[in-house]
Amino acid sequence: MEAIVYFIFIVLLIGGSYYQIRENPATMTVGTYGVFIVLFLSLGVLYFGQFDRLVWYRFGSCVGALAVIFGLLLLFSMSWYSWKKSRDYLTFMAASIYTVALIVTSYWQVMRWTLAWLLFYFVWQFMRFLISSLVYSVVTKAPKQGPIVVLGGGLVDGYKIGKIVDARIRAAVTDAKLMSIYPIIIFSGGQGEDELVSEAKAMRDWAVLTYQVPISKTRLEDKSRNTYQNIKYSNQLLKNQAFTFYTSDYHVFRAVLLAQKQNVQAQGRGGDVVWRYRMTAFLREFAGVMSLNKWRHLCLASAWILIAWLINYL
Repeated sequence: MEAIVYFIFIVLLIGGSYYQIRENPATMTVGTYGVFIVLFLSLGVLYFGQFDRLVWYRFGSCVGALAVIFGLLLLFSMSWYSWKKSRDYLTFMAASIYTVALIVTSYWQVMRWTLAWLLFYFVWQFMRFLISSLVYSVVTKAPKQGPIVVLGGGLVDGYKIGKIVDARIRAAVTDAKLMSIYPIIIFSGGQGEDELVSEAKAMRDWAVLTYQVPISKTRLEDKSRNTYQNIKYSNQLLKNQAFTFYTSDYHVFRAVLLAQKQNVQAQGRGGDVVWRYRMTAFLREFAGVMSLNKWRHLCLASAWILIAWLINYL
């Protein structure tokens, strides 16, 4: 009977995730389903494998220790992101105070696990983000028609296209060449303080020279300074017409969330990035996603800690 209930529960989770992906893959709800599926499959292996309590204890201890270590990494990653974006040193100070408190109260079981639950919250959110991002990249297909938008990135030496931005352009051009009618391509990116030309112009010139993109099919959006503005100004240029944007693969999911936040009809596609760069990039993107709803996460994290304290205390 237990096996039947377990099987039905897993099927419901998989069915729910499939329905959500069909309806709207650009949501963290997909990741929620994914985390629960992985969690219950793992617990099922332990339970139905009839492992003794020592195995359960070791499994729980290893998972808990890894979650604490990774949670601290996520915490300081978010603090660093906040510092770079707005020079907010208070977040970094709070993270440092929290870490000291975690160490000092480690001998007191109630507080030790209560404080650790904040890190578990961050790990939970990161796994939701990671799974949602990976699923979105898999299920999003190449568009059959334009227009398309290429999001800019930093220029090398102030005017040259680097490998990461080149991968975005290459992905866009590859999809454009498969369309029956060659689409309008908007290159989106303003001019930074350390740049000699706008990112939009540098990308357009590179695409025309390197990939033989017809210059008559290109448009420039050279006012934007960040991803939010990339989406906003490109949408204005296209007069609210649905489009596909191209950015780095790790950046696609956050960009599509920003598009949804502005009620912009857009899907995202990613240019390949070498694996050694993706880990730090995903940490940065996670921090960016958390900042989209920081007050909601603050309330949820506080409630999470309160519930953990009550459970451990009682």
